[in-house]
Parts: sequence; structure tokens; C-alpha cells
Amino acid sequence: MRVAFWKTSVERKIEVPIIEGMPELGTQTQIIWDERFVSGIETPVGGVVATLILLLFLFLGFRKKAVSV
Repeated sequence: MRVAFWKTSVERKIEVPIIEGMPELGTQTQIIWDERFVSGIETPVGGVVATLILLLFLFLGFRKKAVSV
């Protein structure tokens, strides 16, 4: 879980030598984007809010039945 919104792609950084077989001459960073869903903070928060609303409606429904009987 991340503290942000959803992401649909994730970056992966790889150090690649400028000349193959000779990393002592320098490297460059290659960024590869992977298509992957990463959940943000709004998913668990949305689940908790939906659960609390459902429990509130159920509680009020049971309370009305108990009062009217």
C-alpha cells in the first residue's frame, strides 16, 4: 500500500554499462516501465468508509425494529 493515489505502471531502474563488458568506463540508468496496478491509500479508506456506512444502516434498521415491537 502506498500513501498516494493508484498507479498503473511502476518504474524499474537498471544500471547498464555504456560499453558492454567495461563498466569502469561508466554506466547509464535505464528506466523500464512495468504495467502493474499498485493500490493507493484511497482503496482501504474507501473500504472502511463503505463498511461503516453499511453497519450504520444495519444498526439503524435493527434499532427501528426493536422500538416498533
